[in-house]
Amino acid sequence: MRVLFTNTCYQQRVEYTSLISVVPPLELATCAALVRRELPGVEVALLDANVLGLSDAALAQRIRDLDPDVVVFWAATFAINSVRDIVAEISGVSETKLVLTGSHGSALPERTFGEIPGLDVIVRGEPEWTVLELVRRWKLGRDIERVDGIHARLDDGRRLANTPDRAACLDLDSLPVPARDLLPNHLYSAPWSTRVTALRTTRGCPGACRFCDSHLMVGRRTRTRDPVAVVNEMEDCAKAFGTDYFAILDHTFTARREFVEAVCEGILGRWNLRGVRWVCNTRVDMLSDELVALMRKAGCLQIGLGIESADNAHLSQVKKDITEDQIRAAIGRLKRHGIIAMGYTIVGFPGDDADKIARTKTKILDLDPHTLQLSFATPLPGTGLWDDCVAEDRILSDDWDDYVFLRKSIIRSDAFAPGELAALRRDIVKSFYLRPGKLARLGLFLAARVRPNMQATFQASLEVLRNM
Repeated sequence: MRVLFTNTCYQQRVEYTSLISVVPPLELATCAALVRRELPGVEVALLDANVLGLSDAALAQRIRDLDPDVVVFWAATFAINSVRDIVAEISGVSETKLVLTGSHGSALPERTFGEIPGLDVIVRGEPEWTVLELVRRWKLGRDIERVDGIHARLDDGRRLANTPDRAACLDLDSLPVPARDLLPNHLYSAPWSTRVTALRTTRGCPGACRFCDSHLMVGRRTRTRDPVAVVNEMEDCAKAFGTDYFAILDHTFTARREFVEAVCEGILGRWNLRGVRWVCNTRVDMLSDELVALMRKAGCLQIGLGIESADNAHLSQVKKDITEDQIRAAIGRLKRHGIIAMGYTIVGFPGDDADKIARTKTKILDLDPHTLQLSFATPLPGTGLWDDCVAEDRILSDDWDDYVFLRKSIIRSDAFAPGELAALRRDIVKSFYLRPGKLARLGLFLAARVRPNMQATFQASLEVLRNM
């Protein structure tokens, strides 16, 4: 039996600046590792079409050439049309079972089945154990109706099954490390290195932000891996692939301080991890001076902070549960300790008007994180923002290709046309980076702190300039 795990070339759809950092598809790689460990007789392959830059047609041809018994796709909302087109090309050609994992199918399983008629199964939520059980049952010729956590077409598509949700994986250490040996590791990159991989060390986010769909995949309960296992994985990557840069993809890495401290102490205790650098994301209310100092000592290069808005009333409206004072304190804390403060902000929420956008701009310039990612509010299925926009008839597009957070606004505004909001976003970004002295100060800080890989930095700079 042959099982192929694959994604689509989704990142180029987002925006050119998103290409300055391309990391492995950990969800698929972990699924592949689990199937390989538990079902040694199954042949497993992993095709990262995103880093390979494969078009939908090229990926469909690769799948036909490999002729696997099962294909497992991963897709967020903005990639779902690619899955639809690929499935249309390969379904009916063979007996291949076609499985979809990811946030979009988890949010809208029945609608997704209607839009992608060739799919056999949609896996909801955390995919690993569900995918393993599906493959095991198909290998043994058994039915899949009792597999928790799926929507499935049964009886040759005549019947749709909706099974109970699968319980969250509480023991993250029961999962194997991702099957990086199946990936083209030399192709992954970041602005500061060309020897890059990604890590997941925790799952769950205690936040309840109305625009975020992370709960669909990892829930809100924070679970952590064994810190020793995390450090072991980093050390193995350094030895096997020469990795010197790790992108920690957890939604809220510092949710449990004692866990972060143990990981940092573990890194500092391994001689061959000296000099490695890593980045992470967290909330502004989950950092202290002592923790930031330890993270810096252990190689933390950048922390992404969900600022979203600097207006307290707006923060409350989107259920961010933070304040402007906490944002200011967190940015100042990172600056004091020499860690890049990456600010994630959003414009285009329902109710945004010229005055609110102007205040947002003023406060972003005043808060002055080192770098800025300014997104459009995007009503992703399964979020409170989606529910609000559907109820108020504010969604301007039913084309999933438009559901990208950096390209354009698809929420009907009472104050702006979509093009006007896009112009305001460009104005804020340019005003942020093109202030007198900003680029010089940023360049001096990065040169002193980052020790950049010149090839990676040059490639990233070209992408940013191309976009601006």
